Amino acid sequence: MVLETISITKLTEKQRRSFSCGVVALDDYFKQFSKGNHVKNIGKTFVLLEDDHKTVIGYYTISMGSVDFLSLPPELRTRLPKYPIPIARIARLAVDIKSQGLGWGEFLLVDALQRIRQAVSLVAAFMVIVDAKDEKAKSFYTRFGFTPFADNELCLFLPIDSIPNF
Repeated sequence: MVLETISITKLTEKQRRSFSCGVVALDDYFKQFSKGNHVKNIGKTFVLLEDDHKTVIGYYTISMGSVDFLSLPPELRTRLPKYPIPIARIARLAVDIKSQGLGWGEFLLVDALQRIRQAVSLVAAFMVIVDAKDEKAKSFYTRFGFTPFADNELCLFLPIDSIPNF
C-alpha cells in the first residue's frame, strides 16, 4: 500500500462533509473553507484517504507568511535582519475521530514538513510555525522538535534547518 496526500480539489463534497476530528473549528474549516482557500491560494490543503479512496483519514493546510522580528526568541534574532521574517505555516492539521491514535497525525506532519522543505528551495522561509489548538496538540508538536514562543505557549516554531530528514 502506497500512502500519499492529494489536493483537496480532488475530493467530493460528500467526502469533505463526512470528516470529523472532534474539534469544531477544524471540522468547519475543512468542510466550508478548505477547497475555496486552496483554489484562491490562501492555504493549500492536502488530504489522506483510506484504501477505499472514499474516506478522509486526515488533512493539513499550509501557507506562507511572516513574523515580526521582535517576536522571535532572542537566540534566533542573531544575524537576522530587523524586519519581518518569512515563515511557512501549518495552519491546520487534523485526523478523523475514527483514525486517531494510529499514527496518521505523524504521517501528515511529516508530509507537510517535506512539502515545506521542497517549497523553501524556491520560496524563502526561516521557520515553520504552527498554532496548536490546545495542550494536547501542543504536546504532539513538541515531540517533533517544535518550541513554544515565550509570549504564546500555543504558537510553536521549528527552524527550517532543524527539519529532520525523514
